[in-house]
Parts: sequence; C-alpha cells; structure tokens
Amino acid sequence: MNRNTLPRLLVSIQAAALVAGSISCASSSPSGSSGPSSEGEYVSPVGGDASVGEGAAANDEAQSEAPPPPPPPPAEPSTASAPPSPKQPPATTTPTGGAPLNKNEERRVAIADAKDKARRYSEEKSKAFTGAAKAVAELREQNIADAPDVVVRPDDGGTFVHAGTNPFISTATDALSTFSIDVDTGSFTFARRYLKNGTLPPDSSVRVEEWVNAMHYSYAAPSPKQEMPFAVHVEGAPSPIAKDKHLVRVALQGKKVSKAERGPTHLVFLVDVSGSMGNHDKLPLAQEAMHMMVDELRDDDSIALVTYAGATGVVLPTTTVKNKRTIHKAIDNLMSGGGTNMGSGMELAYREAAKQLGGGRSARVIVLSDGDANIGRTSHQQILQSVKGYVSEGVMMSTVGFGTGNYNDHLMEQLANAGNGNYTYVDSKKTAERFFVHELDGTLETIAQDVKIQVEWNPSVVSRYRLVGYENRDIADKDFRNDKKDAGEIGAGHAVTALYEVELTSRTPSEALGTVRIRAKKPRGTKASEMSVAIAADVLKERPGDLDADGQTAAAVALAAEILRRSPYAEGRTLSEAAAILREAATGPYAEERLELARDLMRVEPAVARR
Repeated sequence: MNRNTLPRLLVSIQAAALVAGSISCASSSPSGSSGPSSEGEYVSPVGGDASVGEGAAANDEAQSEAPPPPPPPPAEPSTASAPPSPKQPPATTTPTGGAPLNKNEERRVAIADAKDKARRYSEEKSKAFTGAAKAVAELREQNIADAPDVVVRPDDGGTFVHAGTNPFISTATDALSTFSIDVDTGSFTFARRYLKNGTLPPDSSVRVEEWVNAMHYSYAAPSPKQEMPFAVHVEGAPSPIAKDKHLVRVALQGKKVSKAERGPTHLVFLVDVSGSMGNHDKLPLAQEAMHMMVDELRDDDSIALVTYAGATGVVLPTTTVKNKRTIHKAIDNLMSGGGTNMGSGMELAYREAAKQLGGGRSARVIVLSDGDANIGRTSHQQILQSVKGYVSEGVMMSTVGFGTGNYNDHLMEQLANAGNGNYTYVDSKKTAERFFVHELDGTLETIAQDVKIQVEWNPSVVSRYRLVGYENRDIADKDFRNDKKDAGEIGAGHAVTALYEVELTSRTPSEALGTVRIRAKKPRGTKASEMSVAIAADVLKERPGDLDADGQTAAAVALAAEILRRSPYAEGRTLSEAAAILREAATGPYAEERLELARDLMRVEPAVARR
C-alpha cells in the first residue's frame, strides 16, 4: 500500500466512527472543538457507553429503551492526496433559540448529544470500532507513521484504546498467526474494581489477553537442561464457550528465580505527586506499595526516588536497601500538588537509572501514576522519544496505575510496552501485595526479551482460526524472524496464555493441527533463538469438560472479557456461563481466586442483561 491510500483509509475510519456515533477521527480540545492532536492520535469525545466531562449524566434505562434511529449514510471515499479536514462542530444556541450558550454550557449540550447517539447506536458502534481498528492496523502494517489510534474517553474511567476484535481467518488465505507475548494485567485489575461495585467497566478498557494472563495457572516449569528459559504447553478440546468450534491453548511458563538467585538491581521510583494523585486510592496507596517493595528487596539492591508534578526533582539519590529507614522516610514525606509534567520526570528518572546499570546490575524505572500527563510532553511517543537511548542501553520500565476518573490506561500501557517492561494496575492493598511482594522477583528478573509466537495452522485439518485477544500485539508474519522488531518481555516465573478458536475439517483429525514457533532473546541480547512445538492431534480432548482446570479457567475468563467488551463473537452468551465454568475449575491452590471472580461476574450479570 502506498501513501495515496492513506486519505481513503482515514475517511473509512471516520465514516465507521460516524455510524457508531461514539468515535471520531478528531481529537477533543479543552474548548470542545475538534481537530487532530499534535501526536497524530485521533481522540473521541465519548467512548463505550459513557461520555467525557464533569456533570454529564444520563438515564441509562430511558436511553436504552429509545428506538435507535437509522444510521447516517457512510462517507464517500476520498480520492484526494491530502487527509480530509476535521469535521467542524455546529454552532450551539440555547434550546429556546435565545442567546448563545457559554463554553461550559456548550460542552454540556455537546456531551449530552454525543452520549445519546452513543447509546442509540450501541450495536453499530461495536462494528464501527472493529472496522476502524482494522483500517488502522492496515496503515500500521505498512509502517505509515501517521496512522491514528482509536481513542476512547469514558467520563468515569479514563482514557482507553479500543483495538477492535480479531476475526476468523481462513487457513487457505493465511495459515500464519504471529504476535508478541504480553504479561500485562492492568486491564483486569482496573475492571475488577467496577465488578466489585456491581457496575460494568468501560467496554474499551477490556483487553482479553490481560484478563487471561491475570489469573494463576499450574503450568509445569521448564527443564533446567533446555536452552529456552520457558516451557511450552499446548492443549485443545471442543470449545466450552463457542458451539461447533474447538479451543486450542498455547501457554508459556517461565523458569522461576529466587531472591537469592537473581542479580542485584537498581530501581528508580518515578512517582507522580501532582494534584490529581491526592485521592486515597492514588498516592497514599502508591506509598504503601513502595514500602512493601522496599521491605522485600535485598540489602545489595538500591533505590532512587524521583518525583514529578509541575516540576521534577530527585527526592532521594541512589541509596542501598540496607538503609531502609532513610528510604521509608523519603516515601512517607511525599505530598501531592500541582500539574503533571511526566515527560521531564521520565528523562530524569532514566538518567538516574542509567548511572547504576552494568557490572551485573540491572536497572529499572518504576512509574507510579494515574497517567494524567498535562504539561510538556504528554503522549507516550513524545515522552519516550527523549529516553529511547536509555531503553536501548538496557534500562527497563514498569508502569503501575492508580485511581479512576482521569486515569490514562492507554499512556501507561504503551509506556510499559515501549520501555521493555510490564504494566499493572493497583486497586487495593491486596493487589499491591501480589505484585510488590509475592511476584516481585518476576518483575525484577527478566529471563527473555522480544518474545514472539507464530502458529502455523495445517489447512488440511484447520479450516479457520481466530486468536482471542492480543489485538494490539499483532506482528507482521514477515517480522517473526526480524530480530530488530520489538516484542514483549517475560519475567522469572511469569506465565503467558493464548487461546485460539478453530474450526476443524474433521471431528477426529489424524494429522497435527499445526506448529507453534517461539523466538526470544536473552536479556540485553541481540540475536534470538527459536524453538518449535507441534500441535499434535492427540492433544485434543474429546469433551469440553476434559480440559484441565487451567484450560477451563482461561476459557471462562476469555468468555467473560469477550462479553464485557461487546465482542460480536460473544453474542448470546452470558456471564453466568463463564461463572459456572470458573466454579467447576475451582480446584487446587487457585480455587479461591477463581471463585472470587465468579462472584464478581455475577454481580454485574443483571447490568449486562439491561444494556
């Protein structure tokens, strides 16, 4: 595809957005006018089933009962060489035709109108998101730099990207499925706080792979003799979540490394102390999380503390953990106030981290924030541009999200992706304990970098397949063996699970379904190694119930996520079904975790039925 295709695809994205009434290829400025953002992202004033702004309220039931109007006609494809100009908002007057409204009133009217359209066009919206995301993916596949993101802004949740939904692919057309691994879990823990309150999370906040990978599994560890630092597990059965299809699970289990076995590490806490972090579930919870981590580190580890608000500064220079009292005191003294200049804080944190890198010591920046960057460089592209040299040298980054309201999930996830780290969200002290105590060594000790998975399906056995989730982790098939192409990292003890829905040419295949190939580099390495595992016919179980408890858990969680994000492939399915599978899989050491999620899903089952 050449650049002359770009304007036509941008028009198709905008047309899809207009059909839904809830996304737009224009960014929302503070005054409510529309136009492309400076970062090339296209921001929608509304998303999912919510709106932007304060004071925007709606009667859900009244709006859901209103009959949907016919969708507007799609825009005609443009043949011009320049991108279409942004749609200009109509002039706004009072409902009675009196004096023009002030800007705040204009905003409230525009929000109410946008919310009404989003509600009425809920079915078309899902299709539009998928269509727009596919068009964006096509642009990115050709490495066109100005391909936009489809960004969604719910009023009570934050900023998210709806990445679309993977479709079924014919193996006769394309037998290869290639993607980057993902150990992020932020999407799940963010949504869980909604579930526990009996409310639905913003559908655009739900990423299936992060839900699946947030659960614990009992996968066997790799053999100490093998070259790759992880084991590959493949299993399949008639799908418990989709009729006339089989479910195939591909899972990696990383080797475990104890606190004594891992190398020394230098951590730089980059803490957002802006005014938006004042809530009890933001800076105070972040401080608790840091205290937990400090107490779990070794005496030869070291910590520096950098803060940012309107200005940035080194609150605590590099200090070894044997001086715990000094570190704890610096954490306790943090107070919130001011704007959010994340970009300058990031650059300072990376400089501090790079000073200690080398000599067998790893270095990592840990960002603790609500992601609400509003001063200076504010997009993840801009923020990372200033530190890309440090990233290439081996300084890694993990992001930890806090709070709701102005929460920028998109920024936090993308920073971790580009910073060769992982993204988590902390909704409670219990979650902080999981990530900063029980799973700390997995965060600190990276065992493999740029991990890619490619599944080659056998067309004589598999007619169609669909990767469930991983939409924003897609990699071009041709880049599987391109060692310069960035991919995900896996830490010690981490597990990665991917699910495929497949349609077989025969109920009892006699040949292998396909081959799983994995490429990965050693930490800070430049050349990847490759391994392959056959998906033998005998890995398929006869009945859905024959899946082991781990397989049933992954299937149930994927189904729940598909329902909550309004996937067309979950139409007619219920959270009750997902909860029932979880209850059946509630055995072994992770039984309570599965039962807890089943209870949380049942809290919002009535809300799903009403929407």
